[in-house]
Amino acid sequence: MGILSKVIDFGLGPIVFREYSKEVEGDKLLNSAISLRLVIYLIVLSIFNAAMLFLKFTKDEILLANILFISIILSTRMANFRELIATPFKVHLKMHYPMTLTIMDNFLFLIVVILMPVFNGGLYFFVFGYVFSTLPGFIIQFVFLELKFKFKPKIIFYKTGWLIKEAAPLAGFVLLTIVYQQFDVVLLTSLKDEFSAGIYSAATRLTMPLNIIPSVVVTTVFPFLVKNLRDRIKTDAINALVYKVLFLISFVFAVIVSFKSEAFVVLVFGEKYRSASLPTSLIFWSQVFMFFNYFTLDLLTAHSRQKLNLIYSLILVSFNTILNLLLIPDYSFNGVGFAKVIAGFLGFTFMAFSLIRHEFSLSFINLKFLIWIILVTVSLYIFSFLPFSAYLVLSALVILVLLKFIHFFGEEEKEIILKLLNGDRWGKFFLK
Repeated sequence: MGILSKVIDFGLGPIVFREYSKEVEGDKLLNSAISLRLVIYLIVLSIFNAAMLFLKFTKDEILLANILFISIILSTRMANFRELIATPFKVHLKMHYPMTLTIMDNFLFLIVVILMPVFNGGLYFFVFGYVFSTLPGFIIQFVFLELKFKFKPKIIFYKTGWLIKEAAPLAGFVLLTIVYQQFDVVLLTSLKDEFSAGIYSAATRLTMPLNIIPSVVVTTVFPFLVKNLRDRIKTDAINALVYKVLFLISFVFAVIVSFKSEAFVVLVFGEKYRSASLPTSLIFWSQVFMFFNYFTLDLLTAHSRQKLNLIYSLILVSFNTILNLLLIPDYSFNGVGFAKVIAGFLGFTFMAFSLIRHEFSLSFINLKFLIWIILVTVSLYIFSFLPFSAYLVLSALVILVLLKFIHFFGEEEKEIILKLLNGDRWGKFFLK
């Protein structure tokens, strides 16, 4: 269902987000995108059911699959329809409404799971709970849309051809991204064994929570970028700040985990997964490149250059697959980690080249930036010989002290960060 939801996605979300941020015909385009996704949903559902009948799936499998298919519409877990109707909240920086509803969805599902032993619930009980625990949140989100933004859902097909044309490169990008995220586990299982796949999967679990960080940052600044496309001086300053923030977060996580990766893995998963320490470090370092690329992809979309997103995903998937085929036979799950880092770096190189070619500024890379990296790395390496708890405390302190000492962020950048965090009333206190 997760893979099929990406087929239905068709890359419409970023295009609608971009156009809605311009505050021109936003409601019409949003309703048109919802209508278009419904059409794609029905087509994919029909083909999927025909395929299940042809492949002689059991009645239970067909019924459960169709119930799960409903979650593509109702659930935030599939990041499909619910993600699309969250667009007005993103644009107006009111994401606490849909996020609260997501928490409610998960809380209701938790109740269903807790009640399973009471009702002697089996697979059907679990699947129904998984799908329909999201129904109240789905309905309430539409209520909020009408109350906050006077939005009324309609089945219309406004500028459908233009939407398809604009979204097509992103549709290919979304599908290739799924291949990039999932295919390495498939190759690892087929070329080595399930044990190796399990070790690597444990490593990836530790980095999964990081994925929300670039999403939150980009959602915050994207409407501003779209509204100020012609003011390159102002947008270049914001771009530099975003790149700094994303690099800071990803680099800090990567360097802290790398010097004590075994301790982190054992703490979370136990001694049996100690061998996942190296791939864990490698995946964290690949996130440094992926954070940069994540914002660059949205930046290019804001400037209607989403075709570069498709080229980027082709580079990422091609090199990642080739490197996996070359490295897995000899290096197993560690080979997959190395493939992730190398493919991520190549994608980063292409993105950086694309930015320079289209005259975007990369001014965040300067001498202070490089000095901070070197000092943090050397300090954390020295602290890594200490016990785990002492290492964590001292690492956090030295990172903060060096940020202040090196002046990693300028005064204007500090003010912008505090404003984005709604910290105006605290800003005067800290800036003093």
